Amino acid sequence: MRRQDDHYKPVDWLTWLQGQLAERGYDVTSARSGDKTRFAVDAGIAPSSVTRILGGKAPDLEVQVTLSRFLGVPLNELLVRTGKASESDFQPSANESGHSAVSSENPLTPEELAAMAGVPAEDREWFVTMVRRLRKAGTTDGSAAGGAAAEG
Repeated sequence: MRRQDDHYKPVDWLTWLQGQLAERGYDVTSARSGDKTRFAVDAGIAPSSVTRILGGKAPDLEVQVTLSRFLGVPLNELLVRTGKASESDFQPSANESGHSAVSSENPLTPEELAAMAGVPAEDREWFVTMVRRLRKAGTTDGSAAGGAAAEG
């Protein structure tokens, strides 16, 4: 369902898409080139979907995901260009900083830190050991810096 505040402009979208495809060697503006069919096959999109898109209809989400991968363009950019979303939909709200809060009353375990930081499984044991060493070093020299740094 298209949102009320969207400003979908098929000409802008089509012009942009045709430019993207032309850069990749597809002339989808010519009826006889065969590039519409070639594009559909190469991108993995049904020819009928390509016809609808080139006719001015914004693609559905599944097709946009496929187009995103094929063109190497972020999905959020396609969603905005086609009017399915607005740029503000992808902006973090004022209370979303992207950081996790750590309570001093309940510090995270080294294992929780590793999971939150996305440490690969093969490096987690090493990571956990280093965090424990940093925490221990912070308590033996009277400083809390090692523990605070290890907690993020």
